[in-house]
Amino acid sequence: MNGFLMGYVLGERSASRAAAMSRSAGAAAAGSVTGELHDVNERIDRLLLVVDALWTLLKDTGYTDEQLRERIHEIDLADGVADGRRTPRPVRCTSCDSMVEVGRATCAFCGAPVDGPTDVLGGV
Repeated sequence: MNGFLMGYVLGERSASRAAAMSRSAGAAAAGSVTGELHDVNERIDRLLLVVDALWTLLKDTGYTDEQLRERIHEIDLADGVADGRRTPRPVRCTSCDSMVEVGRATCAFCGAPVDGPTDVLGGV
């Protein structure tokens, strides 16, 4: 696997968060937390496999690691903060001008449907 992608996806923050979660769980809940972490790790492994396959296909067509880094940085900045995350932002209701939280299809204040995506990258 491309070392850059692996390091980026499995950053230190995730590992330390998982360790802290595991430590803070009570003895009774430890088995549940361990099972949840196992499920998350399996999902991450599948995601890394897919990302690696896609990146290999793109490299075969001529894209470079530097282009990938630039695109990751560009997407990271789409929410206005370079923090290694893709954070969805609320949108403004076109009917009452209230802020509509991410994921809502309608405004909580007036009930109007939300125009456009409520996600940083247009619903991706």
